[in-house]
Parts: sequence; C-alpha cells; structure tokens
Amino acid sequence: MSALESTISMLRVMPEADVRVIFEMTKKLFDVQASPYAPVSKKQILQDLDVSSRQIERGHTKDAAEAIQELKMKYGL
Repeated sequence: MSALESTISMLRVMPEADVRVIFEMTKKLFDVQASPYAPVSKKQILQDLDVSSRQIERGHTKDAAEAIQELKMKYGL
C-alpha cells in the first residue's frame, strides 16, 4: 500500500472534525502568509536571535526535559 493510499484510508475512518483540522493545517502549509515555514529575511532571523539571547540572559528559559514532558502530555505521546 502506498503512502497516499494509507493516508486516504486513515482519513476515511477519522471523525469529520479531525479531518477538518487536518485540512486546515494542510492549507496553512501552502499559504505563505500563514505558514510557519514561510521564507524569512536575514534581518528577521538576526532579530529573532537577538530576542532569544536577551530571554536567555534574563533566565526566561525552560529545561528541555520539562518541555519534552509537557509536549508528551499535551499530545498524548
């Protein structure tokens, strides 16, 4: 079974509300304005790094193990 066939078979058995969520997320991947993967400028990257550096200096960080545990709880992993 191909990946496409597997995906289609999973979508057929999913509740309609879940299929809508997947559809909306998929649409965002192709919407340059809404996509978290949209291209950014070098200037924007440097600004983001500057903000991150200041947050680290202020101690506004989270332990990686704690962050992973929160993700596991949130997504049921």
